[in-house]
Amino acid sequence: MEIALAAVRPDSPDGLAALRAYAGELARRWPDKAPAPTWTEEFLADDPLALTPPSGIFVVAKQGDRVVGGAGLRYEGADVPPGAGEIKRMWVDPEVRGQGLGTRLLAYLTDLAREAGLRRLVLDTADDLLEARALYAREGFVETEPYNANPYAHHWYTRDLW
Repeated sequence: MEIALAAVRPDSPDGLAALRAYAGELARRWPDKAPAPTWTEEFLADDPLALTPPSGIFVVAKQGDRVVGGAGLRYEGADVPPGAGEIKRMWVDPEVRGQGLGTRLLAYLTDLAREAGLRRLVLDTADDLLEARALYAREGFVETEPYNANPYAHHWYTRDLW
């Protein structure tokens, strides 16, 4: 079945489904430092507009009625370097991994970043997210110095868009 991408509000039913799945993935991978069960709502309450225009955008991937992926792009914020967009909350359902969905999500966000006139993308990730790190390397991201103080990040990446 085809997987469709669409921009949604992160607090919409599909946006929340993707963010809850993202939080669940983190809880499974890191049980000793898992986010609280209310993490999604706390994230939205902390900065409800961070991934909504004009500050950013959130994209979900759906296979039929099922949300199977999501990713955000922040255009601005305290940790976003000038002229850059930051990839946030990228998640692909384990059942559809290996089918190119991560690549499609990154390409979609890259196109949006270019349309917004951004010069580069940045992101951070954890040491043990090997599949994510491999995806970023394949898609032209290179490791760089930390641009934020995320306590869960071990690797920071950048990719020039122009």
